[in-house]
Amino acid sequence: MTNKKLIEKLREDMEMRGFSHHTKDSYLRKAKEVVEYFGKPMRQVTTKELREFLMKYLREEKKVSERTSNYYNSVIRFIYDVVLDMPINQKQLPMYKKKRRLPKILSEEELNIFFNACDNYMYRTIFMMIYGSGLRISEATNIRVEDIDSNNMRLFVRNGKGERERYTVLPKASLEMLRKCYKIYRPNHPEGYMFLNREGNPLKVERLRVFFRRYRRKAGISEEFIVHSLSYPNFYKIQTFLIKAL
Repeated sequence: MTNKKLIEKLREDMEMRGFSHHTKDSYLRKAKEVVEYFGKPMRQVTTKELREFLMKYLREEKKVSERTSNYYNSVIRFIYDVVLDMPINQKQLPMYKKKRRLPKILSEEELNIFFNACDNYMYRTIFMMIYGSGLRISEATNIRVEDIDSNNMRLFVRNGKGERERYTVLPKASLEMLRKCYKIYRPNHPEGYMFLNREGNPLKVERLRVFFRRYRRKAGISEEFIVHSLSYPNFYKIQTFLIKAL
């Protein structure tokens, strides 16, 4: 199987398993990078070469995190176990043990500084929603107009972790921001996505991360503050804070 056909079959295998749009895009990018790195059919790549890719190239040369290395490892395993139907010895390609660490929680003052640094109203609205509704970053970018239930003050979340769907709280202040955002940007996408890029396509997770880092840097906040930190506050404080920040 040529690498071109491998990528095509990878796409089909992910589609058959119902992978989310975000996961499919991410796996395809990582798989193409792996294939280009070796420059030969993946069937000819040895376990030793795969180990060197994960340990020397990713960890030592590119200085990626253990989490990112594990993600590449998962893509490699999927390529061999599923796409090529050529299972590899996973004991020779072990995952780094995950270190559970609670995200840094910002004070109300720090949150104010961060949100005030968001000079683009659409991104400010998204980060406020992540905070107020406890969303993951991919869930925020997937919000559609029809998911906003203003009558019951709730938000329908699709494509959540494990492909689970759920409802979450929609603070009144977040609803007002969404309405204002809609008036400003007037999103018009066939599938009804709320947040679009300049080309009129659904906003990508990577783009949102870029702006998060930009505003974090502008606010002078520690890099320990990650996007997930926004969805980790005490919920009884959310409504009060959002009303003040609106």
